Amino acid sequence: MGKRGFSLIEMLLVLGLSLLVFLAAFEFFGITRSLFFKLKDAEEDNLAIQAALDKLRIDLLRAGFGLELAIRAGAAEGIAAGDTLVILSQEAGYSLAGDCSSGKKRVTLEKMSGLSAGGRVCLADEEKAERHTIAALEGNTVVLSEPLENSYAGADARLLLLEEITYFLDGRTAVLRRKVNASPAQPLLDNAGLFEFAYLKEDNLVRVKLADKKNMERAHELSVFPKNLGLILP
Repeated sequence: MGKRGFSLIEMLLVLGLSLLVFLAAFEFFGITRSLFFKLKDAEEDNLAIQAALDKLRIDLLRAGFGLELAIRAGAAEGIAAGDTLVILSQEAGYSLAGDCSSGKKRVTLEKMSGLSAGGRVCLADEEKAERHTIAALEGNTVVLSEPLENSYAGADARLLLLEEITYFLDGRTAVLRRKVNASPAQPLLDNAGLFEFAYLKEDNLVRVKLADKKNMERAHELSVFPKNLGLILP
């Protein structure tokens, strides 16, 4: 008995079903691919926000380091939360080589490494403190931009080199920026839509909210208790 082949209608049905299966598979692949890239972008955004918060946490934990005398005298704040978030700490400390008199601009130190013109410093002892900008360096002498308001005994006072870190949201470019001292502000997070912060001084607690522009309703939150007890001195 001879073999019977496929009819034209059967061939068309098979081709039609095959085409439907192919189109469904192609549509499923497109949806899956789109979902994959959305999830990938969301994960990258979350990682970028977490990296920014980690940097903030590190800076906040250092707030007020080495500034107990200056904070007690009212010449410095470890954390200032106004229009920008400012974190102040000691970058280096220097011993005086002699006494300093009020009305003078010159402070002689035992060492000078790390100092440069334009740097912000604080001269402090157990009773008083004041902040100045370095105008010039001459040998082992720091020349201040303004005269000293008080006199300091060389054995009791210290010159502190300050590190001031400023965080702010650049609304024009939607970039969270981090600025250290007088250096240009560096981008920390692109497409930032929310940057809120508050310092509860009584509790020594800093709270931060940070969100991406594409996902404003899911803000990431950070709570930090700065370690330096100088921040909560009476």
